[in-house]
Amino acid sequence: MTRTLRRLLGFAVVVFIIAALGMWRSAAAQTIKLKLSHFAPTAHNHHANVIVPWVEEVKKRTNGRVEITVFPGASLCKPTQQYDCAKSGIADLAWGVTGWTPGRFPMTSVIELPFLVRTAAVSAQILADLWEPYLQREYDDVHVLYLHTPPAVHINTHSKPIRVMDDFKGMKIRIPTAVMGNLLETLGATPIGMPANDIYQNMASKVLDGFSMPFEALPPFRLHEVSKYHTEVWISGSAAFAMYMNKAKYESLPAEVRQVLDETTSRLWYWKQVGESWDRAEVSARQVVAQRNQIYTLPAEERRRWREAVQGLDDKWAAELEAKGLPGKALVREARALSAQYGEAD
Repeated sequence: MTRTLRRLLGFAVVVFIIAALGMWRSAAAQTIKLKLSHFAPTAHNHHANVIVPWVEEVKKRTNGRVEITVFPGASLCKPTQQYDCAKSGIADLAWGVTGWTPGRFPMTSVIELPFLVRTAAVSAQILADLWEPYLQREYDDVHVLYLHTPPAVHINTHSKPIRVMDDFKGMKIRIPTAVMGNLLETLGATPIGMPANDIYQNMASKVLDGFSMPFEALPPFRLHEVSKYHTEVWISGSAAFAMYMNKAKYESLPAEVRQVLDETTSRLWYWKQVGESWDRAEVSARQVVAQRNQIYTLPAEERRRWREAVQGLDDKWAAELEAKGLPGKALVREARALSAQYGEAD
């Protein structure tokens, strides 16, 4: 082989390597497009002040490489199907209520027990503290970015106020989950399960007498238009919410992208920050509701009566979990201890 031929071959090899590296870098830098589904309207605090800023932060932290398209208002998947939406891959990410998948996340429902929390910030912190020792095992088939709850709920009605426990008799009250249903049934109401998106029509047509929700949810779902009386009681954490991610999609992402997703939703700080956003929304929404409707804060003595009436629900919930081989008793004890530690125990 002549020297000239060797040089040409060497040059060709160098060109091939450079081209291959360029193709690899180009492929590595390709835009990653993800779909995020949720059921809330765009006016809702979680869409406007949590999801949208987070999507923008992920795009910024990845230098525009990751683009997340949000599908709000159940435009991609039905409200009760957000978990399945992410698990199946219809969406890459989905934000929804864990209790809308009955029986799937029994340990997570500890946060729904009566008079456990008042603020969303403390509720999210409790969920973060319980994640590794208890809750994590429930989510093996998806990747969870964060858990949280709304602030504790109140009772909202259209025809008569709830001032004492006896007022619940004969009242059909919408509930978000089975745990909340047990709570209101114990107090004397008839619980009716349905997603938040269906409440307005059922209140307007008087199918429902009322619903359990914090104030923050009323303006975005326009529920202050179909209710008149609001009993401020902080009765329960209502329901846990999760940002699910399709597990295969998450694991297929480059390590540096997974790192951004995890760092921007770290349970060391982000879960509580999400709760704080909901608490701020609660304050402003209460003002909106008070401008047109009647808010009655339950007196301490009547609140004590309600609490005494439902105190057996902890044991009932724990026994149901123990029957499934789950550590119900230990989980209740730890959740109540955390509530006391963070200053929200009654």
